[in-house]
Amino acid sequence: MKKVTIKDVAERAGVSTSTVSRVLSPQINNYMRKETREKVLRAIEELDYRPDIRAQSLRGMRTRIIGLVMPDALNPFYQELAYVLEEICYRERYGLLVCSSKNSPTRELTYIDLLERQKVDGIILSTVGLNETKLNSLTKRGIPIVLVDRDVPGADIPVMFTNNYMGGCQATQYLIDLGHKKIACIIGEMNTLSSINRLKGYYDTLQKNGLEIDKKLIKKGKLTFKDGYRLMKELLRKSGDDFTAVFCVNDIVALGAMRAIQEKGKNVPSDYSVIGFDNISLSSISNPPLTTIAQPIKEIAQAAFKTIKRAKRQGSLKKKEHKFWDTKLIVRESCRKIG
Repeated sequence: MKKVTIKDVAERAGVSTSTVSRVLSPQINNYMRKETREKVLRAIEELDYRPDIRAQSLRGMRTRIIGLVMPDALNPFYQELAYVLEEICYRERYGLLVCSSKNSPTRELTYIDLLERQKVDGIILSTVGLNETKLNSLTKRGIPIVLVDRDVPGADIPVMFTNNYMGGCQATQYLIDLGHKKIACIIGEMNTLSSINRLKGYYDTLQKNGLEIDKKLIKKGKLTFKDGYRLMKELLRKSGDDFTAVFCVNDIVALGAMRAIQEKGKNVPSDYSVIGFDNISLSSISNPPLTTIAQPIKEIAQAAFKTIKRAKRQGSLKKKEHKFWDTKLIVRESCRKIG
């Protein structure tokens, strides 16, 4: 069967091919008689015409597709970010291509190259290894990129970021206010500003309250359930009597830590208080429900989408546009008052 072309639609509607193109590009502001537009739309429906998105992109038109490159598709925070973005894209009649770099800088670059060749309207990126030089070279090629949950100092691109330092302070201060003086910390590897700032919030809040920073109570690993479980078991084995609470870098790590505590025959929160970070959906249905620091995932996703949409319309990004959101303490049942 012969493929239907834009020329076929134009002939059926009795208009020029340029008129059909204008109907297919509603983002272009132009005047057109209602009757003409309806004739074209009727011809498209009758012929079951499907525009060639790749051909449109080669002509400089928008593909209405956005790429999301995230570090770990199994991390519930990124799962929820992808879910929210997909809802936004569907509502706005965009497509979303989701890629997981699996914390590999090489894989990350491969996916960015693939998305560039697909002529996506922009890329929402939570980078695991790109420096400012590489990011700036990508934007110079005309790829609108927005960073989420990660920042790269010196990169001339917009950043949608939570105040991770504030969150680290909130989590630690809450435990101190409950009477805890020996607070352990399970943090991510120090290769992202989010982990660095959460740990700095923990450090500074201990010092502000005149409490000792005990390096033996700080464990660093991957942002996974498995590492939360492993590092908590290590803490319990070596320093179990030296702390009464633990601040975890994210909720999935906190859930792993709670599993290790419970397997030890101990209780959360009667033996150890646990606080997480992110407020993923699982945190409210864990046993016990997890006290955590919430990030505004919906607001971050919405802002990232709007930034790329505006950049494509205007032809450029607002460089160095940084948007920060405050974190919020969500009190549930995994922490208790002592003393």
